[in-house]
Amino acid sequence: MLESLIAILIFSMGILALVALLGASVKDTTSAKYRTEASLLVNQVIGEMWLGDKTNATLAANYGETGEGYRDWKDKVAQTLPGIADAVVAPPVAGQNLPTITIDGDNMVTVTVFWQAPGESKPHNYAAVTRIHD
Repeated sequence: MLESLIAILIFSMGILALVALLGASVKDTTSAKYRTEASLLVNQVIGEMWLGDKTNATLAANYGETGEGYRDWKDKVAQTLPGIADAVVAPPVAGQNLPTITIDGDNMVTVTVFWQAPGESKPHNYAAVTRIHD
């Protein structure tokens, strides 16, 4: 009888470990999905910059904070990644996790996206830096 109870205890511990492993794998899979989507979104906007007019003034006008290209892309990011709050606040405040595009005078472009999965206390980010030139 005692041997049966010990066997049931060991089996139960194994089942609980498998359930915990399943939970961890779901969390890791979700995290990988968000990182992949962030990478694709960043590369998408950089590709759009490469296809368009590459002059510094045009890039800054289209992909600056008020540019149409930036606003369209920001909406895609907000629809794809979790934890992005797009309120009518100027300048943006902490906790909005809005994506950023900075373009310096030498066409060095830095694109950063942020996301925060439900239940997480800190946002994650993905950034890419490239130079757009002819």
